[in-house]
Amino acid sequence: MHALPGRGRHAAVRGLALAISLGSLLAVPGAGIALASEIDAGVEEGDVGFTPAPGRQANYAFDIDAPEDIAERIRELSFVGRWQYREDFLPTQMPALLARLDDEVMGILRSLGYYSGKVRSRGDADRVEVRVAPGPRVTVALSEVRIEGPAAEDRRVGRFVRSRWLLPEGSFFASREWERGKRGLVDALHQRGYLRARITGSEARVDPELSSAQLEVVLDSGPLIAFGELEIQGLRRHDESIVRDLRPFRPGDPYSLEKLLAYEAALRDSGYFSGVSVVPDLAPLEADPALLEVPLSVDLAEYRAKRAVFGIGYSSEQGARGQVGFEHRDLFGRSWQLESSLIAEARRQRLFANVRTPTEATGHFYGFGGRLEKVDAAGERAQRSNVYFGRGKRTAEIEWFLSLQMQAEDRRLDGNESYAAIEDSAHALVLGYSWNLRRLNSRVLPRRGYTISTQVSGAAKGVASNRSFVRFYGRAMRFVPMPRQSFLAGGTLVALGEFGVVAAGSRRDIPSENLFRAGGSHSVRGYGYQTLGVPEAGAIVGGRYLAVGSLEYQHPVTESIAAAIFYDIGNATDSRQDYKAVAGYGVGMRWRTPVGPLNLDLAYGEAVSRWRLHFSVGYTF
Repeated sequence: MHALPGRGRHAAVRGLALAISLGSLLAVPGAGIALASEIDAGVEEGDVGFTPAPGRQANYAFDIDAPEDIAERIRELSFVGRWQYREDFLPTQMPALLARLDDEVMGILRSLGYYSGKVRSRGDADRVEVRVAPGPRVTVALSEVRIEGPAAEDRRVGRFVRSRWLLPEGSFFASREWERGKRGLVDALHQRGYLRARITGSEARVDPELSSAQLEVVLDSGPLIAFGELEIQGLRRHDESIVRDLRPFRPGDPYSLEKLLAYEAALRDSGYFSGVSVVPDLAPLEADPALLEVPLSVDLAEYRAKRAVFGIGYSSEQGARGQVGFEHRDLFGRSWQLESSLIAEARRQRLFANVRTPTEATGHFYGFGGRLEKVDAAGERAQRSNVYFGRGKRTAEIEWFLSLQMQAEDRRLDGNESYAAIEDSAHALVLGYSWNLRRLNSRVLPRRGYTISTQVSGAAKGVASNRSFVRFYGRAMRFVPMPRQSFLAGGTLVALGEFGVVAAGSRRDIPSENLFRAGGSHSVRGYGYQTLGVPEAGAIVGGRYLAVGSLEYQHPVTESIAAAIFYDIGNATDSRQDYKAVAGYGVGMRWRTPVGPLNLDLAYGEAVSRWRLHFSVGYTF
């Protein structure tokens, strides 16, 4: 049985150590030879060895009879493989390369977990042949990760650390995973606040005859480290309180990488800074063993206080789009943020201005603003105005906002030969509450996680409103990555559910922004934008009920492009008895860009018996 000591424990070298220059060697007590701890220690993960110049002819043929994954590693890591396309190769070098080839290949086999393999090679300056019988792969029969120190009493930390272990019982043993796995265990303890964690002992006992390995790793967690004070650099205009108040922790709270990353994201999303770096200053911990707090170094680059915004674009639903805007990040010298824009689209024109105060230490902020809007959709033309004031709170995952809005609308349906034109108006003083939860691995290009959005609002007749109503709305999305072991590996399943209801005796006298319509790129594909709703005077208007569901599968074609197949179903109506879901389905393409996926979909609307092309960017959460 061969024992591979870990880097935290030294062992005497017994016997002859074969110098394999592909990597560092670890002694094998009693084995008579040294096995490669990492046969490719000189080749970092992701390296593919020597890459020949385009069109470069091989110096000699290199034939490898071995399983594909082993053959690939031999070509990457052996000297024969690396020198096959080297311009400075000399035929006189071949005997030296062949002399070490068998040992190199055996080292590669052991690094992959094949300890009883056999190798035969032969060749000359024109052709080299290698025949590999890898034999059975070593399987981990026993794997023990033991934590000592204060973290040993915390079961949640123990479960988290062990979940990061790369070589559980039943897995294949490989030296690379052995070394990476040990580093991962230490990193896991660091993430949970044990910044002085280290490996005090590790041993891999490999039995080539049984093709099994027994692993043991002992970790000393050291004391739990807490967050210290902030050391802030880069502020010129804004007060330090903005930076301090965005922390999801306070000095003395246990250190957590998750909270550190959430803090960095909060600073980046605050709208004040173009560059953000938050790192623990470990030098004081190393200098003073008694220190139990780690200070944070916060380096910031502020945006300019004022900025003009210009943009042009196109979508399959709104047509051409132009935008002119103005932003101010230090309004009245109080670090209030102003965002204003005039956006002109073929079917919609908007002028809005929103002001938001800095986030307080409690996470709360105030917001107020207004909007003028002109919309022409599915035969309904409306002019709307809205002013609001509210208070909200934002955390790393959750944001809510409580607001009071004054809504007003003038609406016209032109009618046709069968229907007379309709003109009406409505206004409402609406008290509303929205709550959003986002748990995603990426907000721009998510592949795992979910989002939930809910809204509750209402108005009372006689209180600056034409009609009393209560509105409920909910939307949820789920991203599910496919199992790595399946033929769908790399793919993502995206599920969407959307539901809304307006409790009122009628939709009359309710501003249409409180009602529901469906159809379009982010709803039921295969139908025009907001063309699913209630027929009225030859137009489609909003209804009091909405239900939409969608299921989509995305599969990578290249690193940046994925193919998609989807099925959408849903509708909007004015009564539950009249609800009739319609379906849309088709295929699409997803192109990953820095601003989110660019979506191109070809969808068939079953209820209208026609195909429609949809083009959009990003997801709607």
